[in-house]
Amino acid sequence: MEEPLELEPLFPNRTSGENLAVQLARRLRDAIQAGTLSAGTRMLGTRQLAKRLGLGRNTVALAFEQLTAEGYFETRVGSGTFVAAPSIKRLPNRRSPRALPSRTAHVTSLRSYFDAATGSGPLRPGMPDLSLFPSRAWHRSARKALDAYDDELGYGPSAGLRSLREAIVTHVGQFRGISTSAENVIVVEGAQAAMHLAAIVLAPASRRIAVEDPCYALARAAFEAHGAHLDAVAVDDDGIMVDRLGRNVAFAFVTPTHQFPLGGTLPLSRRAALLAWARSADAYIVEDDYDSEFTAKTRPLPALQSLDRDERVVYVGSFSKTLAPAIRVGYAIAPPHLAQAFRAGRASTSLGVSVALQATLADFIASGRFARHLRKMNSVYERRRSIVVDALAPHLGTAFRLGPAQTGLHVALIARRTFDDVGLSEVSDGQRLVPLSRLCVRRRDCRGFVLGFTNGSDADIAKAASALGRNLLR
Repeated sequence: MEEPLELEPLFPNRTSGENLAVQLARRLRDAIQAGTLSAGTRMLGTRQLAKRLGLGRNTVALAFEQLTAEGYFETRVGSGTFVAAPSIKRLPNRRSPRALPSRTAHVTSLRSYFDAATGSGPLRPGMPDLSLFPSRAWHRSARKALDAYDDELGYGPSAGLRSLREAIVTHVGQFRGISTSAENVIVVEGAQAAMHLAAIVLAPASRRIAVEDPCYALARAAFEAHGAHLDAVAVDDDGIMVDRLGRNVAFAFVTPTHQFPLGGTLPLSRRAALLAWARSADAYIVEDDYDSEFTAKTRPLPALQSLDRDERVVYVGSFSKTLAPAIRVGYAIAPPHLAQAFRAGRASTSLGVSVALQATLADFIASGRFARHLRKMNSVYERRRSIVVDALAPHLGTAFRLGPAQTGLHVALIARRTFDDVGLSEVSDGQRLVPLSRLCVRRRDCRGFVLGFTNGSDADIAKAASALGRNLLR
């Protein structure tokens, strides 16, 4: 046929930036799928169609070749190019929303946990002061790393560069009292990835995961993404209430140094009881030590893993709070008998963090720059912690109290159980506070806010805390 269709829809849009051959192929494909070009239609020759559309013949020939390769066109020697018979019947567009598979709907619903954990403004928790990131020192380490690994363009070890794993061993030994080896360290993309890895390795479908209540919302999301059933265990000012832990539990996820979000520190007696529970229940403990490097006036208790003599504790650390979230590097330290399983689990989900990034971080730690940055930021955050506590203290009365505030990067403002923390979380100047009730798993008696003191200058934080005290706590 000489005029197979109205040519106007095929005329090129020369301002779109799309390759003209690709554009013509797409428009012809759409016409075939819509039925405008029916099976058996003989196409104009490439020379004639190019002339009609104002295109080069090569452009049209390329489009025809692409559609022939895709099965939309067929060439008959001596006869020309024809629209091929469709091998797949095109289904009509659905007019109603398509129901999601149950698993897909479940994973999609986990997004609400991310929303629950995110605030905005100077009192946002979990965000370090990025304006004080040690850029010059970091760049020196980056240049050294690039010089050393400039030709290393293949896959690195999935468990992480040995130099970084050794640097992490030194760091946790100095700051957290942990004695381990590089073979037990698995480098991952932040603490969140470590939680997913723990669920993969430690949590069979037949056993549950115990979590603190309230707890870190993204840990809950990670475990539920794997289909785990959670046992919610209440916490008080001293952390998780160990005597409420069940037996059919694969592992307990805990934040013993600075409970998130209420802020308590697990005392030695409960740490001993927790380790005894793990041994008697044949369970493990995943210890998230997310901001232990920051203390007010006293050195924190050693990490739970440093007390473990039965190889029951998996230690999780991250550089998101100590340096910057965008670095996306964290680590898990597995007990020796689990290290091979964690390495295998890691390799099955990811082949590793950027080699150059790992090398940069390894040098940053080994050179002492990381320790100097921590000392500086500890002083800054201690000052800002005092600013928030002092600004709120005059307004607390009997309706509110502050949770423990001796360590870490946030403090809990705890209210009466009838307080509407969700309804009052949107405050002035674009601030959004994180409500405690949205971090609860089963509890209904926990109300208040999680307040950070790192996401802004001293003046920003003082202004926000004073405004909160005057307007919300009056």
